[in-house]
Amino acid sequence: MVNCHISPDLKDCALQLWYDGWDTEDVCMMIGVSHASLYCWEAIFEEFGSVTHPPSPIRGQSLHILTRALSMACEDLFSEESDLYLDEVIAWLALIQDIFISKSTLCQNLKELGLTRKILHKVATERNEALHEEFRESLWTNFQGDRSEFVCVDEVSKNELTWARHYGRAMAGQRAPLTDVFIHGD
Repeated sequence: MVNCHISPDLKDCALQLWYDGWDTEDVCMMIGVSHASLYCWEAIFEEFGSVTHPPSPIRGQSLHILTRALSMACEDLFSEESDLYLDEVIAWLALIQDIFISKSTLCQNLKELGLTRKILHKVATERNEALHEEFRESLWTNFQGDRSEFVCVDEVSKNELTWARHYGRAMAGQRAPLTDVFIHGD
């Protein structure tokens, strides 16, 4: 026999026929179930008063593993390093906070905190606004405007591969910045 869904009213009917004196062989043949199913339904009925199990008490609830203090620590961690992988956060929780948690539970808790997964926005650490403005001024003063300036770009050595991570986490409504040293020309 194949496992298939049998409606609760059909289970009730089978038990009622069995209690009314029908032979178990006849009840099982008529409904198309095994003897084990009939005995299992009887055990469930005696325990719960119904042929089906009651719903699980934790069904539909969110399980909060992280306390408020740890939630704030995770927010601070992602504000400093938004490009962390979940296994790195799990290792941090295990080593520093002595909490062992699965990836799926951590991901669910981070979503409930409002830490969502986003594309990282690159921000150069060596950018100096004063030098940048000085460079822009030099372009305006040294530019002749008679089309004598010519810019040549060599894209032969350009590589589309990158070592940086593309995704990170940040609070909902905020960008996930990736602050790193970006060197032009390499």
